[in-house]
Amino acid sequence: MTDLSWLSRTKLLVGENRLHDLVNSHVLVVGLGGVGSFAAEFIARAGIGKMTIVDGDVVDPSNRNRQLPALISTHGLSKADVMQERLLQINSELKLHVVKDFMQPEKMEELLQIKYDYVVDAIDSLTPKLKLLSL
Repeated sequence: MTDLSWLSRTKLLVGENRLHDLVNSHVLVVGLGGVGSFAAEFIARAGIGKMTIVDGDVVDPSNRNRQLPALISTHGLSKADVMQERLLQINSELKLHVVKDFMQPEKMEELLQIKYDYVVDAIDSLTPKLKLLSL
């Protein structure tokens, strides 16, 4: 049995039916930098039941001014690994699929074989962003 008591405030905001929709949704977040890391956290806090996160980068000291995974203690670590740990601390029942790779156009079609309810495009490179938009 899933304990949704931690989502009581969300339930007040959106209602029981919409909370059920959130818990049963799957979201793809591509890019875990300044936009994607915050989006992934907010999505986890909203009660999404399943999430796929994609990023092949590591935390750099220059990321600390704007990215959630960027701390002194995480320099050099995979952004995807750091965010995985953080997201599961927020919602331990989150079904989280982690892809530690840069989103190249040729890999996108394979990733998009899965049905997602929502896609967050937080890609910081133009070519893969355009490919994602075309699919």
